Amino acid sequence: MKRISLLLQWACIMLIAMACHDTDGPSPDEAGLEEGYATGKVTNTDGSPMQGVKVVVDNTMIHASYSIGSSDENGNYKIQLPKVGTFMASAHIVKKYNGREYEFDLDPDVYEAFSIDGAVRNFQWKLTGRRPIEAQGYYGVTIEVNKDVMSAVYDSENIEFTLVPVGNLIDGSKGKTLKMKHGKPYTNDYGKLVDIPLGRYIMTAYYNGEAGEIPLKLRKHFSEDEYTDELTIDFEPHTMWGNNIAFISYSE
Repeated sequence: MKRISLLLQWACIMLIAMACHDTDGPSPDEAGLEEGYATGKVTNTDGSPMQGVKVVVDNTMIHASYSIGSSDENGNYKIQLPKVGTFMASAHIVKKYNGREYEFDLDPDVYEAFSIDGAVRNFQWKLTGRRPIEAQGYYGVTIEVNKDVMSAVYDSENIEFTLVPVGNLIDGSKGKTLKMKHGKPYTNDYGKLVDIPLGRYIMTAYYNGEAGEIPLKLRKHFSEDEYTDELTIDFEPHTMWGNNIAFISYSE
């Protein structure tokens, strides 16, 4: 009995030691809080580390004052802070897709200023989702929907658009078929299909009116192209109306 009791005590000691080891600080490939530094980890859409991502620490107290670093092979970065100021960190990437370059802001796990005491700010690339401030919109891309001047459809919120991905999305993942309607009247999303994962799509559209479901024809807005039953959608990286956006028109 004494031998069994000693074995049980030894097992308990080992379990306690293992528990302490598991929770004692960050793992070797994770950034921890360090005074005088901004540290963190940058990850891809699938959670894997991203190397070479630019991280900017902006000094909010001094105009045009900022520090820049980049993530290493483990996705970690470390940027020394100036002696004076309060700071906001952001991360940005540029990705090539179908012959075009697109810029993306990465999603911070914490969106608030920090002091010279340092902070941990982790970032992840997201193809969809709300940005930290709702007024800034979405991480996904946008399609502006426009009515042809000859179209009799005025309640465009009753049009259902189908987007079928062609090839992989910009992050290399497989896309899904999307069925979407634009935002309701008197909202910021009215006339827009929003928060779409950036890729190339084939679009079709149907109007659900009093006469039932009616197929619509589509074309690129600002063009003289003929209307077609389906339209290939590629997003424009930069326009005077916004970035990572496409413009289409519909007609019966």
